[in-house]
Amino acid sequence: MAEECREGVSRHDELYESQSPQCQYCPGDSDDELTWISGQVDTGPQSSNGTKGPCRVIVHFDMDCFYAQVEMIRNPALRTVPLGVQQKYIIVTCNYVARELGVRKMMLVTDAMEKCPQLVLVSGEDLSPYREISYRVTGLLEMFFPLVERLGLDENFVDITELVESRLKQQMKLSDISINGHIYNQQPLDVTVQNHCRLAMGSHIAAEIRAAIHSQLGLTGCAGIASNKLLAKLVSGTFKPNQQTTLLPESTVPLLASLRGLHTLPGIGYRTACRLETLGLQSVEDLQRFPLANLEKELGATVARRVHSLSLGIDPSSVTPRGPPQSLSNEDSFRKVSTEAEVRQKVEELIIILLDRMYKDGRTPRTFRLTIRRFPRPVNKWFSRESRQCPVPGFLGQKICSGVDDAVGPLVKLAMKLFHRMVDTSLPFRLTLLSVCFTNLQSSCTKGSIQAFFVHESPGKQKDTPSQGVLLGSTGSSRRSAGGTPQLEPLDSSSECERATSAPPFGVDPSVFQELPADIQRELLSSIPGQSGSVTPSAPEPGVVTALRIPSFERLLQPSSVELHPGREWDADSCGEIGSPACDVPPNVDPQVFTELPLDLQKELLSEWKHETSPLKTQPPARRGRTLVSRGSKSATTSGSQTNNLLKYFKPS
Repeated sequence: MAEECREGVSRHDELYESQSPQCQYCPGDSDDELTWISGQVDTGPQSSNGTKGPCRVIVHFDMDCFYAQVEMIRNPALRTVPLGVQQKYIIVTCNYVARELGVRKMMLVTDAMEKCPQLVLVSGEDLSPYREISYRVTGLLEMFFPLVERLGLDENFVDITELVESRLKQQMKLSDISINGHIYNQQPLDVTVQNHCRLAMGSHIAAEIRAAIHSQLGLTGCAGIASNKLLAKLVSGTFKPNQQTTLLPESTVPLLASLRGLHTLPGIGYRTACRLETLGLQSVEDLQRFPLANLEKELGATVARRVHSLSLGIDPSSVTPRGPPQSLSNEDSFRKVSTEAEVRQKVEELIIILLDRMYKDGRTPRTFRLTIRRFPRPVNKWFSRESRQCPVPGFLGQKICSGVDDAVGPLVKLAMKLFHRMVDTSLPFRLTLLSVCFTNLQSSCTKGSIQAFFVHESPGKQKDTPSQGVLLGSTGSSRRSAGGTPQLEPLDSSSECERATSAPPFGVDPSVFQELPADIQRELLSSIPGQSGSVTPSAPEPGVVTALRIPSFERLLQPSSVELHPGREWDADSCGEIGSPACDVPPNVDPQVFTELPLDLQKELLSEWKHETSPLKTQPPARRGRTLVSRGSKSATTSGSQTNNLLKYFKPS
């Protein structure tokens, strides 16, 4: 599993941020807690053993001691000391300085301190910094490749097949082809074999990606290069740390034979492994030799064929970009919670953290779920949980999306109602885990609307920009180093970068950004550090609001006189005096934003503002037989009907 997936500690909420389709390596609700993707099957020309026809080239990236690396980036003084990241009473991971002194991940804190008294402990209860760096890694990979699939916090799959094909077309001599890094089982490279050449080129691309991650984010990691996702994951950890291994097709059998037990094969979960053991199967080799017909009688045709294919190293599943998570959750485990007051306190702590993540995500949740785990529990922890869920009221969803603090109380009450549905508090109870989750997340604004400038971008959401989804090697955008090896370039740094539309700021809808005038585009880019009308290959920062700056409420209350476009004439209906260089701005519009708007949009805003305010200024006295109340009611009705105008987008929330 992932580097930071831990057995007895439960702050692994990232693994429960369910994706669609479900990740094959992450816990789920199906027969296996580790299931393969049933859809999205690759139909490329790949044989069953991967030796005939052109194979795919898949890279699996796994960050070294990820949590510890993030802590060392946050505090460089920790790089040279033994460091352990603690959650509850467990060392979830440690750096390699500590590992040389005998400390291991998933070790009890007391045992770790006995092994290494000088061990420095850092709390890893808050996953926010790890999650942020994780999304930066994925975002950096997406700048170079369109097919990137997240796996937990510290792993990613990347399909580099098309870039490999492009590089091979540029390669002049077969004698120049070599493998960067290790070759599994020390198998010799045969440049006359097509798939050997493809995997060899993939190893150089993987090395370039690892170098980019280290130079831009300061992280090191391992990589596995193989013909499918299963084999790439299995081979990536052969040499650690900060190394990479290529698996040639002929070494697939030795790799699978080296696995210790069926549970070490990704895709075979706890329940399936138990059923296989009842058939007398203990190893992957036993599963390979077992008759498929007998296996189908026990597991069914679909599951039996899938499991049998995995034992042979066959994995047709494609690398599938996940997009933003379909749910956000936060959970905590403990030794004992046995009173209603303790449950309420724990739930409130979890909700506060989850609300902050939900606000940064920018979407509105429609469903709220509470999960508990009782004591004692079965051997398999995934099947000892109970959950209840309910819809999130509309007014509460708006509070969650806006980030106001008064959403905590109603959510706690909602959670306690769900708790009482599962637990009879009149009887003794003991809980060892609580989890809160928002599901059925929906966007709060439509794509292309002006509201898209003011919302937070979902961390996992892919951006359809020219810096992503482009295989640069096939478009001639890759450059060669002094040794003749092409190197990755996220964007061409030539004069084409003068066009501000080539890469909008993070968090801005690209289709809306391209419709803006060039001067406004440059202004938006210049407001971001490191960008001034040109594009730099910097990693995106998830959850950051960019683009237009929203003024404070106090500034919105005061009308401002600002410079409009000089040299342009304004009619009396727009500004009151033709040729006047200054004009009053509507009081609920940011003057700085107003001056950057196109001329026709400025005139439309001024016209609507004057249309709304003129009846108040020129209201005639009430006629006999008509009351002011009835006239005011009619005015209110008319005003209320004019809700679909531009001014509403500039009003403070």
